[in-house]
Amino acid sequence: MIHCKLIAPALSFILFFLFIKSGLAYTPQRGNIHTIFGPYIFKTNYDSEYSQGYNSDSFAWIILGDVNDRGSLEISTLFMNKMYYLRQDGYLLAEKAQVVHVAAGYRYWFDKRWSASLSLYTSYPLGDSEKIYNNFPAAQATSTSAQENSETGLDIGLQGEIWSSGRYALVLETRYSWALTKKHNEFSDQYGALLG
Repeated sequence: MIHCKLIAPALSFILFFLFIKSGLAYTPQRGNIHTIFGPYIFKTNYDSEYSQGYNSDSFAWIILGDVNDRGSLEISTLFMNKMYYLRQDGYLLAEKAQVVHVAAGYRYWFDKRWSASLSLYTSYPLGDSEKIYNNFPAAQATSTSAQENSETGLDIGLQGEIWSSGRYALVLETRYSWALTKKHNEFSDQYGALLG
């Protein structure tokens, strides 16, 4: 079953590539600016019977500005429903929050097709969090970072070009987000892939 939220971006993506004109192939070069957008599939790095598998109901947008033929400054924005797990003394709390994940960092180009990035991110909730599972005693009030105003961490990415036609290309990026401000015994790191 296709999610309704993904239909409009998918159709825009298809139409964009149907009506493009051919041009010069992309080469990292000082002053160049380009963008990558597409669906982002991810999973919180924690396995339990309450984890919800891979989440494909998310979208990523990356803007790059080349500083030379080997490096680019990068700003990325991801919209996602993120899971947070807190395990302590045999108890488990699982919460979900809709967040916008904004990162700024540097991308190094190994060649025209392969690159790696390191960014500092901050994610902000877009609404109230939702409890998915909680078996903590009622007297022991606890919460995850899903209820905080923000979360900070590092994004590490590896990107490769799958297909190219003129000045447009299809790329696959794998990414790991390591939360620096997570609570003790909390699992909120995530890994995922962007097709853009």
